[in-house]
Amino acid sequence: MNSVLGTIGLLISLVGSMAGIAAYGIGIYRKNLFQMRRASGFVYLVLFGAILSTFAMQRALLTHDFSIAYVAQNSSIETPLLYQITGMWSSLSGSILLWATVLSFYLALFVFRYRKRVTDSSFAWAGLVGLVIAGYFFALMLHSANPFLTLAHPPIDGAGPNPLLQDYPLVAFHPPMLYLGYVGFTIPFAFAISSLITNRADSAWAKETRFWALLAWTFLTLGIFLGAWWSYQVLGWGGYWAWDPVENAAFLPWLCGTAYLHSSMTSSKGGNLRVWNVSLLVATFSLTILGTFFTRSGVLQSVHSFSGSTLGPDLIVFFALTTIASMVLIGWRSSSLRSGFLTKGGFTRDVSYVINNLLFSAFAAIVLLGTTFPLLAQAVNGSIVSVGPPFFNAFSAPLALALLFFMTVSPYASQRPIKIAKMFEALFVPLLMALIVVFVSVMLGVKDKGLIAAYGFGSFVIFGTVARAYSAIGAILGSKGRKATRILGQLGSNIAHLGVGVVAIALATSTAFGTHSEVKLVPHGTSYLYGHSFYYQGVQTLVTPSRTSLRAVIFIDGQGPYYPSVSQFGTNPQVVGTPSVRAGVVRDIYLTLDSPPTKSSSSILLGVVIEPFVSWLWVGGGLMGLGGLVALYASMRRRGLTKDSTIGSSRKDDLKSTVEKSELSQLSSLDVP
Repeated sequence: MNSVLGTIGLLISLVGSMAGIAAYGIGIYRKNLFQMRRASGFVYLVLFGAILSTFAMQRALLTHDFSIAYVAQNSSIETPLLYQITGMWSSLSGSILLWATVLSFYLALFVFRYRKRVTDSSFAWAGLVGLVIAGYFFALMLHSANPFLTLAHPPIDGAGPNPLLQDYPLVAFHPPMLYLGYVGFTIPFAFAISSLITNRADSAWAKETRFWALLAWTFLTLGIFLGAWWSYQVLGWGGYWAWDPVENAAFLPWLCGTAYLHSSMTSSKGGNLRVWNVSLLVATFSLTILGTFFTRSGVLQSVHSFSGSTLGPDLIVFFALTTIASMVLIGWRSSSLRSGFLTKGGFTRDVSYVINNLLFSAFAAIVLLGTTFPLLAQAVNGSIVSVGPPFFNAFSAPLALALLFFMTVSPYASQRPIKIAKMFEALFVPLLMALIVVFVSVMLGVKDKGLIAAYGFGSFVIFGTVARAYSAIGAILGSKGRKATRILGQLGSNIAHLGVGVVAIALATSTAFGTHSEVKLVPHGTSYLYGHSFYYQGVQTLVTPSRTSLRAVIFIDGQGPYYPSVSQFGTNPQVVGTPSVRAGVVRDIYLTLDSPPTKSSSSILLGVVIEPFVSWLWVGGGLMGLGGLVALYASMRRRGLTKDSTIGSSRKDDLKSTVEKSELSQLSSLDVP
């Protein structure tokens, strides 16, 4: 029953997508208002089918319906409830179902948000693009990645999820948050394609596009940091970021999306950088598809990748078609997009946005090159090569420092050229505080030039942002209405920038001063390492229906106990380690059971990693997400999610190009300025 129900849901969504595409297409071609409204209704049909399929999958997982191959491979009777639920995104076809379901919700929110403007051809084109993408993923599931395939001879029990995916609760939050970010960039991409087709790029249209991009960026930012936290807590290597292909797959669209959020602010103030903005949106979406190819095709090895597949050709073809079609449209409309101009004669806000875009684009190009180079080398001459952290660090560090600098300087620029002396005066206190931080770090013995630079630029961001945030809070308290809301949006940006500064310093500190060692301990023995005492009391064996764990009982400086362990899940023979972390404001002490006791020896080999300032990484990531949420709240407060948008400066004369004159009377109820 679950298989039939889920397949019916996929078919409903696919048919709804195709019908919606046809309705939008007919409505646009014939300027038929009825067809445009009907198309919006089909979006809700797509959502209904997606929910039905998701319900069927979750029901199959929770009722142990091992007649479905996906359930047999990713769940078991012994699997705890939480990991039965998360089994839906533990492997390929289930994660594609999650992708399509999230996209369906976004599309439904889109048509609800603009339900009073369904007759505007610009929105019709955006809806059509969104349905084309949704239709592709539903067709993919029905053809190459069907999560509801059945087994002729179902097993009595399933294999269960990958052990690493049932060892920490963050698996319930990290992938969905990433998908909310990944998939969320579909809406800005649809807006971008629509603006190219209809030749519409007014400032209010750009503001709406920016709202959806900010929503997706906030989710993606939180998802990336949750992923780093998951890696830190689960994989047992004491780190959180290794320039892994799956990490890079999320980081690439984040870089382009961040660049867009900065440069898009100029669209409402003269229309500069429109080509950049549309190109960045296209690049962001295309990189989400490429990232899916990296993570779900099996072409790149990753500690985060838990499934391979034959979907590589399907995904790469979709990526190529999307990218090529978008580039053709950009080339077609490039002359009309270049309606703005960059003020000459000095450093202006637009100039800062250009520099910002160049730096982010260079950063993304380096990450993309390092990620894809092994594939390129293998395709050219069959050689097996790997690109590790030294390559990424060497090129990304100077770009990151430059971004930190312009992140602080750019907000002080204006539309008119600003004199260096005036900017220096505005930035004097943050610059002075940054120099003091550099001086103190040198006096404390820091010799590495890169680390000193990171401290200087990171503190420059923090103090400069705090100063602007303080001014913004004061302005909000003294303002009312739209002005206060606008300043609230600026405050959100300041909070996010503050988070970036905190992350920069925490990242540099933990990387430079992190240490790793091993110590051999016997029962009731104590060893001293890095100024800390480690007392080993003994081992405990814990047996539950889902796992068998052997854990060491460790006391650090008389505090504890802490339980680094090794575990085996269900019938899976793979043994995985589970670290135990004593988190602190200044440093984390990270313990792993590298070698458990044996029949011939009761001693253990304890891995000890000292990670300074790691906790501040999570604080910085939280601040970045909070900044995004504050900016989103300001945007929703300014316009209201459920209120009719006043997008564009459209007049009835503008609408004559999209609807027949005889139908203009039907537009009287629309909110047209």
